[in-house]
Amino acid sequence: MAPSSPQSDAAKELTAVEHVKADSRHLRGELVAEFGDGTDHFSGDSGHLLKFHGIYQQDDRDVRRERTAARQSLLHSFMVRAAIPGGTLSAAQWLAMDQLAVDAAAEAPRGSGEVQASLRITVRQAIQYHFVAKSELRPLIGGLNRSLVTTLAACGDVARNVMGCPAPLAARNGVDLVRSAATLAAHVRPRTAAYYELWVDGEKAASVLEPSNGTPATGDDSIEPLYGATYLPRKFKIVFAWPGDNCVDLFSHDLGFVPTFAGDVVDSAKLEGFVVFAGGGMGKSHAREDDTYARLASPVGWVPAAAVGLAAEAVIGIYRDHGDRTDRARARLKYVIDDRGLDWFVANMRERLSERGVVLDTPRPIPAWTDDDEHLGWHEQIDGRFFRGIHVDAGRVVDTADGSMRLRSALAKLAASGLIDQVRLTPRQDVLLTGVSADRRAELDEVLTAHGVVDAANLRPVRRLAVACPALPTCPQALGEAERVLPNIVADAEAALAGAGLSELDVRVHVTGCPNGCARPYTAEIGIVGRTKSGYDVYVGGSASGERLNLRLGTDVKITSLRSLFDALFARYATERTEGESFGDYCARTGVGALSDAVPVPTPRRRAAST
Repeated sequence: MAPSSPQSDAAKELTAVEHVKADSRHLRGELVAEFGDGTDHFSGDSGHLLKFHGIYQQDDRDVRRERTAARQSLLHSFMVRAAIPGGTLSAAQWLAMDQLAVDAAAEAPRGSGEVQASLRITVRQAIQYHFVAKSELRPLIGGLNRSLVTTLAACGDVARNVMGCPAPLAARNGVDLVRSAATLAAHVRPRTAAYYELWVDGEKAASVLEPSNGTPATGDDSIEPLYGATYLPRKFKIVFAWPGDNCVDLFSHDLGFVPTFAGDVVDSAKLEGFVVFAGGGMGKSHAREDDTYARLASPVGWVPAAAVGLAAEAVIGIYRDHGDRTDRARARLKYVIDDRGLDWFVANMRERLSERGVVLDTPRPIPAWTDDDEHLGWHEQIDGRFFRGIHVDAGRVVDTADGSMRLRSALAKLAASGLIDQVRLTPRQDVLLTGVSADRRAELDEVLTAHGVVDAANLRPVRRLAVACPALPTCPQALGEAERVLPNIVADAEAALAGAGLSELDVRVHVTGCPNGCARPYTAEIGIVGRTKSGYDVYVGGSASGERLNLRLGTDVKITSLRSLFDALFARYATERTEGESFGDYCARTGVGALSDAVPVPTPRRRAAST
């Protein structure tokens, strides 16, 4: 089916973003002209288009108020996101990206006095550079492309970075979902030549945009065969999950694939096809709690392995043609499925695939999901070599100012040493160092120890498992802190767990600065969601395997009250749990109504007496 135009819907007013996309000439807009306008930022319309190129325009919110009071312009900068399918980089690519963090001055805020270069791993296996100046965009993006890393479609109303379980475990007998992610990523990327015209002077790095179906990329971008002139109503996220290992958080994404095998997976690993899941999504709005919500993806069918690209096209096509382009708060695939019905969606998908000669079968059985998805420590690969998983607090790869922990330097040294062949990013914001020969494992350990990198085995589980989005001071959507308060939240949780005699309890805490839910708080055992600068909504009862949504326990809980909340919750869990019951399962069984007395009562504000 050909892409339909949203302009045909005359009954409702399209959002302003839809008009920007329609007038953009396939994502060009006025970006070239605005590069030379002498300012440190782009216009509002161009700001929308930048997202498709992997760029968010931001300002330093730590200094926004004082600059506004002084009638100064905002301190603009940019976040640049590199799309890395399956989170996999060669050692040489990692080195190049590390050097770009220095060369492009993608550092801490210029007003803060901090100058450490850093790379930030996202929960979707991408790399972000923060505080990039307008003049640094082309050098940074050009440098990434020379290393065969693209920022195209890392953001924007398209299929974004395709995720895949990154663990190359020996038991998987050489079946690597990273390859599946990379193949599908190439298949669903936009075909516009605008990206290369703008950022790499018309050059196209080999293999970065090569279609997976063998069709040559001609450079003629007058038509986007998959997306059409106005692309998708909003973002679209795809993942590949290994059976039983939900490290990618399958259920929180628009589209997911789980492989099925003929015979014993360990002995033969003959890939037959994929169970397809659709309709997951985290984002919602505090102001619209009646009609925006988180949703878990539903199983919708099974397709042969060779038809994954066509299945993705079918689902994207349904979303493109039926997604709401008049209300961006409800423009995600999950609302299409709920508004029209799952049966309607499956029938539509079956019809589209039938036109391409593919039968959409009923979903096949898959193994039960487990909570063993960290992939930290040493593991054997199929080729007899090993990989080691390294924990990264909040995904921030940086050398601390006091020199006590020099993770960025350690990874750069290892990538340059020949000890490793790849750096793989996990959906928990950690890294896997792969391709280590058995006789050099001790050498790798020594490098990490010398740089102050703590072995994950020596970290409490709540710290290893915690994730957060960047939030303030960069994200314009953030209502509160996330990454910067995560250490304090983790410390509070650790102290409360110790007080309840539960220091080694595996409990997952996800912190996000706003209800958009980038750190996937709504499937976590404890989800902490920014509502104000100092107040958070607290959710409990998600499952460790990510297949259950949690429920809101408290609204606008002050961050200073989280310790007492943790104390009460963990004390009750310690005495009321059943044998083998996880914290999330306990909260789900008990219910937020019965747990509500654990929420601290807010202290009313008192006004100073007038004189």
